[in-house]
Amino acid sequence: MKTKRNSDELTIAREFSLLNCLDLTPCPTCSWLDRNGGYCNGCDSAYQQKCIKQVCNFNCFTCSGGKHANTFGCCGRSPALWRERWEELLTYPMTDYVPEPLQIKCRLIPIIHSVREHRIPEQFPQIDAWAVPIHKVANRKGEFRSDDLKDYLGLPPDKKLILSTSAPDDYQEMLWERGPKMDYQRHGIDYWFPAHFSIYDDDSKLYQFANAKRQQLHAAWTKSQFVWFRLGECIPIEFLIPILNAPNVLISTGQMFSKRNRNILTKEVQVADNWFPAETVFFFVGGRGHLSFSFSHKHYEINSTWLIRGLKGYNLVGIQDMNLGKDQVLINNLKEVLQDVYSTISD
Repeated sequence: MKTKRNSDELTIAREFSLLNCLDLTPCPTCSWLDRNGGYCNGCDSAYQQKCIKQVCNFNCFTCSGGKHANTFGCCGRSPALWRERWEELLTYPMTDYVPEPLQIKCRLIPIIHSVREHRIPEQFPQIDAWAVPIHKVANRKGEFRSDDLKDYLGLPPDKKLILSTSAPDDYQEMLWERGPKMDYQRHGIDYWFPAHFSIYDDDSKLYQFANAKRQQLHAAWTKSQFVWFRLGECIPIEFLIPILNAPNVLISTGQMFSKRNRNILTKEVQVADNWFPAETVFFFVGGRGHLSFSFSHKHYEINSTWLIRGLKGYNLVGIQDMNLGKDQVLINNLKEVLQDVYSTISD
């Protein structure tokens, strides 16, 4: 009969795991260590206390999207084979990536899906670009649900359609695997994000670097009109020099569930606002709800709140009005978001 381990046993096991985790023997010779020309400054006990794995080893995929992920959830302290694979990715040459600037008039870009029957876009002629998440229009094999996604979504042909890659991790791995084989324009997509690989603050440091590098490579590989900006607590700004002059910069503001996450996000945006050239344009994916300071750069908001709440019959503050149909709730929500976006614009 199995019994639960007592607290003393759990404490001993955890301390033993931390000791194994802190075997830093390979670190001094790792090419990715900052004093060897890389960007990683290694791990200390304080960092490991935050790590969701507690133990870094080549069989741990906790922070890498599952066992089918193309990258591994361990760092440079893992066996040599895995360190070589890390190094191959991280040292892959990345030249400056500077796509063309976008010409979008309306500063609000709504997320759209599942609203074809409501004919929403036709009632907002001032909105010239709409976005759709990839998991709403494609499967996990990268097969789109229609040859004409604008028609599929009920979007007039003269409007711009932007494909958002903010989606579960298995979609990111599919995008990485297929790369340029995804023929976006053939399906009516005007602009597309590069893959949005997760960079969580409790992932291993090297995994964060690898995903930041993959975001840069995927943008250039697929000729995306955008690049992602994400630093977390570990990535120095110098790591993002290849995207410094990219005109269209995406910043994800979603899934900021804790005060610590929100503080990191605020610091990141302040760094971005000071670092990028004056002509750089920011696209906030998920709204600006966690950001309370003014930006010196032109910025757009890619908002999904109006849709998610409206499809459930709720307004933006979460109140359900039983006297209004879903059509009117969606319209009211979008009007309110549009008004809010323009009330905060000073340039």
